[in-house]
Amino acid sequence: MEYLYDNTFDGLLTCFYEHVYTEKADDIIPMRKDVQLSLGRQMQVRTDLEKSEKVAKAIEKKISPAALRRAYQAWLTAEDGKEMDVLRYVFLGFRLGKDVDRLHGSETVRRIDVLNHKVSWEADRILGILRFSVVQSPQGEVLYAAIAPNCDLIQTVMPHFLNRFREEPFIIHDVGREKAAFASEGSWFMRSLPKDFSPQYTTDEEQYRELWRGYFRTAAIAQRANPQLQKHFIPTRYWQYLTEMG
Repeated sequence: MEYLYDNTFDGLLTCFYEHVYTEKADDIIPMRKDVQLSLGRQMQVRTDLEKSEKVAKAIEKKISPAALRRAYQAWLTAEDGKEMDVLRYVFLGFRLGKDVDRLHGSETVRRIDVLNHKVSWEADRILGILRFSVVQSPQGEVLYAAIAPNCDLIQTVMPHFLNRFREEPFIIHDVGREKAAFASEGSWFMRSLPKDFSPQYTTDEEQYRELWRGYFRTAAIAQRANPQLQKHFIPTRYWQYLTEMG
């Protein structure tokens, strides 16, 4: 059976529930706007928070809370087939308990290690290069930053920025996924935000952005330019949202 789900972690855990109580999952596929063509039987799984919670609690009890975090972080990647990678890891953990993460020779566990590393690596990079700008909103001035990471990172980096900006309202926009986190006074929520959203910078912000670009151009030593090294430290896919590259 191929399960189609809504591309949420609760939806994935609901599929795990159906894997046990309905029919074994041969594949778990995110629903997309394009038609899902398959020669196999498919079932659309509606996210059920009660079933999802039961599976999450089972993972914490039978394996460990750390295993649930590792499963969630692996799911945040953009890798094809991640759903089945997580399923294999979770059900291996159900058989072996908390010792599952010691099986570094297991392909199943090693795959989850790789996926977790991808998320951690990119999250650390985003923390270092995210650029906030002051923009106008109906409620007044707000800090705004756009990103387009491979992994789904907003929820991973939000604790850092909530601690950093304890009073200032801010928005982190994942342009590729067309969603954003809106934060104010220590709390935040997620909502959709289209990729063609065009922020209105304040007059001072426009001036500061131009000053920074000028500094970046004039401070560089042309004779020591090393484009390959620059791309190594900051891959070109991140450049479009760096102020100095604008």
